[in-house]
Amino acid sequence: MEKVKAAIEAFVKAGDNRDIVALEKILHANFQNIQDGFFGEKGIFIFSKSGYIDLIRTEKFGGSPRNIVYSSIEQTNHIATAQLKLESQYLIFHSLLICVEEHGVWKIINNTPVINMK
Repeated sequence: MEKVKAAIEAFVKAGDNRDIVALEKILHANFQNIQDGFFGEKGIFIFSKSGYIDLIRTEKFGGSPRNIVYSSIEQTNHIATAQLKLESQYLIFHSLLICVEEHGVWKIINNTPVINMK
């Protein structure tokens, strides 16, 4: 379970620091970010790995340190799910993360956040 938590924390830290190199490593090739709403726009928005990284690169996402509070984390073989709360000075994210292990390395394959302003 510690390796799963390390992967989650690497993902969060990479976003907070807008570290594209770290994101390239920690995100699975088939990563998706699925969220309801996008900067005031209504609807479901789905971002691939490259789309998500572009949002970080263009500074639309990321850049604010967040605290992590785990609500739950479960692992079954090579798949783990985590419910967590990420809080920055501006936003609160209630996220469901799905992680997968391939060749001994844990990666984030899905992030489904519910985002609220503080």
